[in-house]
Amino acid sequence: MAFFTKAAICVLFGAFTITIPCRAFFRSTNMEKPSLLTTVNHDSNTLQNNQSVKGVLYGKLIDVESRASLQGAHVSVSTTSPAFESYVISDSAGSFRFELLPGRYTIKVEHSEYNSELFGDILVGSGKEVFITIPMTESTRVLDGVTVITDRGKNRNTMAMVSARRLRSQDASRFASGYYDPLKMVTSLPGVSAGNEDDNNQIIVRGNSPKGLLWRLEGIEIPNPNHLAAGEGASGGAYSAITTNILSGFEFYTGAFPSEFGNATSGVMDLSLRNGNPTKGEYSFGVGVVGAEVSAEGPLPANKAGSWFANLRYANFNFLSRYGIIDSDDVSIIPTSFDWGSKVSYSSGKAGNFEFFTAGGASKVGDMASDNADSIKIGADNDEFLDKQFFAVAGVKHTLTLPDEKTFIRTTIGLTWQKNNSDNYVVDTLLNKRHNYSESFSYPAVRASVTLNHKISPSNTFKVGMSTNIVNGDMFAKRFVSQGVYDTLIDGKDRGWYNSYFMQWKYRPSERIEMVAGMHLFHSGITGEFVAEPRAGMKLSIGGDWTMNMGVGLHSRLEPLSIYNYRVRITPQKREVANDKLKATRAAHITFGVSGSLTHSLKATAEVYHQHLYKVPIAEGNVSKYSILNAAYGLPDVKLVNSGKGRNTGIEFSLEKEFFRNSYFLASASLFDSRYKAPDGRTYNTYFNNRRIFMFTAGREFKTGRDGRNILGFNIRALNRGGFRYTPVNTELSLSRRRVVYDVLRTYGKQLPDYSRIDLGVSYRLNSKQSSWTFLVEVQNLTDKHNVIRRRFSYSQGKILTRDSYSVGLVPIFSVRVDF
Repeated sequence: MAFFTKAAICVLFGAFTITIPCRAFFRSTNMEKPSLLTTVNHDSNTLQNNQSVKGVLYGKLIDVESRASLQGAHVSVSTTSPAFESYVISDSAGSFRFELLPGRYTIKVEHSEYNSELFGDILVGSGKEVFITIPMTESTRVLDGVTVITDRGKNRNTMAMVSARRLRSQDASRFASGYYDPLKMVTSLPGVSAGNEDDNNQIIVRGNSPKGLLWRLEGIEIPNPNHLAAGEGASGGAYSAITTNILSGFEFYTGAFPSEFGNATSGVMDLSLRNGNPTKGEYSFGVGVVGAEVSAEGPLPANKAGSWFANLRYANFNFLSRYGIIDSDDVSIIPTSFDWGSKVSYSSGKAGNFEFFTAGGASKVGDMASDNADSIKIGADNDEFLDKQFFAVAGVKHTLTLPDEKTFIRTTIGLTWQKNNSDNYVVDTLLNKRHNYSESFSYPAVRASVTLNHKISPSNTFKVGMSTNIVNGDMFAKRFVSQGVYDTLIDGKDRGWYNSYFMQWKYRPSERIEMVAGMHLFHSGITGEFVAEPRAGMKLSIGGDWTMNMGVGLHSRLEPLSIYNYRVRITPQKREVANDKLKATRAAHITFGVSGSLTHSLKATAEVYHQHLYKVPIAEGNVSKYSILNAAYGLPDVKLVNSGKGRNTGIEFSLEKEFFRNSYFLASASLFDSRYKAPDGRTYNTYFNNRRIFMFTAGREFKTGRDGRNILGFNIRALNRGGFRYTPVNTELSLSRRRVVYDVLRTYGKQLPDYSRIDLGVSYRLNSKQSSWTFLVEVQNLTDKHNVIRRRFSYSQGKILTRDSYSVGLVPIFSVRVDF
């Protein structure tokens, strides 16, 4: 939506938040707390022992392969300023717990049968308890002093050898323009770019269309979870209905995915909802310029081992319209939205763990035509529209660890629903209203997944599973043709299904080598095909903690049900369903990489990749240049065939300094080329081929106040990338025909000017005895640069006129939050 600016999103999440631990409302359960079996302090500042301002850091140790709890591990926590170290021994549930002064800490875990782990950059405050799960890797032989640094980006999926990254919800505040949106966060990663419009968070991965992105939540596929999505088949929108505030974290994959992922050709967003606090009740309430947010969490009732968590947000952008941040002339029906997230976790002992979850949201926006006939005669707005969108998912996940503690079975069953309605009207000079366009799409679905993971030995892990998706579609769209006559574009109900079956085997013959081999079988009743997709990966230690990585695999992606049911114009008077025989798009990925530490806290990574896309839907015949690879959303009004091809080739670099000595940074550079083969047999640039992306994110913190308990932080984010593509005008032909004629032999042959921006954030965290306050000031687009995001052409009086659309300029934001 062109009306929706980044400023609007910024203010939405710049909320004033109060967090209240409601001990008066909820009683602690009888669930056993992790005990401090042994504690040793090495403290140059006795305030760590005596200071009453404390925060809580607790967590659990698990085997990374079997998910079994690890008892008897030595868990130490430390900080350098002031120097402090304390340790405990994990209990029978693998749990540990510390009470600490506010600050950032590093956890080190040592176990006689496992590689040691370091987990740094853990922020502990006085307002909320912090929970962390630490996965441990069993050693293939008895070793002393082996340390694996568990940095912020280490992926929890051990089958992923390349192009995988884990992001923590805690890190959302470090992205000066992240807005607590998971899609905004990943744009700092190599090879990832946001859409060309400031009001759309769609994700372009390595030059691919954002349509190739797969969304998963708690192990099942979900529809696009974004508010104010642009149209059918979109994977993004104005902002996410799933905020990082309700996530424990998420994995993001940019290529050569492990075998468990299907129906994706560009990337995978794998989300996990967070659990509530199992020992005490807490409430949060937030209010901002455009909305409010409330959340609550706590333990289940007495004698029940588990927790619950719930979050609700509401937004109304009337304030932004009043002050001109969004143009009320374009959106007189001001954007509003609400979304929710909730999870109940229950441990039933031998029967396993049950998690009941739900998430979703709804949004609407519109515009009213002028009600003055004289104004319409002289060019006033005579269009009006109303868009409504809804997304929801609800399900239950069950995890059962078998008595051998080497095998677990995870089952998720859920319902999803996506619904979009849009109506457009035109008002004439007599104030008569004509229904110009209407569409309604509803997609309820049943989804399920089952995974069995068995750890045969420290060297061998086997994983097998399946997923099924039963999707229903109720689809309608019509367009005005002439008085009383409408062109019906789609009208019908349809049902389809697609299943995935996978198996993976990971073999570690030594500490230096990891190999993964797997097979994904994609079975689609929608397209009537059964596709075998072999995949493999390897990680080789080449000295110190430097590794070489490799990943290869075949992948595929279906189109929305609406494309298979769309009525394509066959003749000027006739439409009929013509794309119901279309097959899935296929892609072959191959990636090589190298990564390692240059210093204790400085890590370098490089990856080179090639992606070959084939069986791509393109227009039939040799006249049109249409390919699905250039589409971010929408329904093509052409007959499609699976004869298109494409390729993405590139190299990515990143240099990352983990948070150490109060500072961090991530610098990434991506150089790539994205091409497609059109119906005329020629090869052209794709629309998304902006050739290069440079990103820099950094921050510095200073301890202030009494005893250094407060934190002053500075964060900066800078982006420079090539512009997206457009097709130039054939000037000579346009002038002779007195209308705009595009140079189709140079399709997407021109590039918009470079897109660049700098965002700055300044925060101050004030920790007191029973509360913590966080003040945040952000300046979006610090240099006030208005980037060109779209270029249009028109013919007038013997000239070709060029008109550019620009992004929003500088936007200052202020927010405050208190936890107590």
